[in-house]
Amino acid sequence: MTRRIYLLTFAALVVGCRNESATTDSVDTSTTAPPVSPEFATVADSEWVDVKGPTLIGFYPIRTNEQLEKDEGLATALDDFAYHIGTAMDSLYAQGFTVHYRGGDTVWLRMPLQRWRFVRDADSADVGYVMTDTTRNMATMYGVRGYVDLIEYAREFRTTGKLRPR
Repeated sequence: MTRRIYLLTFAALVVGCRNESATTDSVDTSTTAPPVSPEFATVADSEWVDVKGPTLIGFYPIRTNEQLEKDEGLATALDDFAYHIGTAMDSLYAQGFTVHYRGGDTVWLRMPLQRWRFVRDADSADVGYVMTDTTRNMATMYGVRGYVDLIEYAREFRTTGKLRPR
């Protein structure tokens, strides 16, 4: 009887001391951030959009006043862009969105453990909007949109994580 207890105890110790990493059902719970790509490491901190929930980023081209004086159409589009996003701002905030403006063709986005970017298609409109959230859903709209449309798009994106083509 004593011998049987020793054998059972020894068997239990052997089974209990097996290498944990050899099991196929183990879960890695580490939360270290992945290495940052060199192109992301050179981006100034002020360029980043911190995504902490539903986020709308309006993007526009960077132009000098001289260039805008020569391109009246773009100057009007930028005025309309600023008016409509500004008018929609309170409603967007009420839906839980944060709103950012970024000049240029690239929008740099980050969360604590992820970084990514949006690059405007070369053959698209210079002005537009990107919506994203913490699950990295993204929707892009090119061209100036009216404030009523922006509010409706935000409602749809918040509900579904995408936008229907229009």
